[in-house]
Amino acid sequence: MPVMSKRALGALLWFAAVWLGYEVVWSLTGVPRLIGPIVAFVAAAVVTLDPVGLLWPTGTEVEQTPA
Repeated sequence: MPVMSKRALGALLWFAAVWLGYEVVWSLTGVPRLIGPIVAFVAAAVVTLDPVGLLWPTGTEVEQTPA
């Protein structure tokens, strides 16, 4: 699977998970509901962009295994 499709799928799953989790928090505590999609978008953007380089390997970090 190409790396970009893994990133897109990861972003989509993180967006959905964070938004759903925030909806649970909203229903239990009464925090502002409109913040949920914003927090979910930020989480998905961090997963997609990976600014620290922890989630997605770069070309130099991929291990070469002998055949």
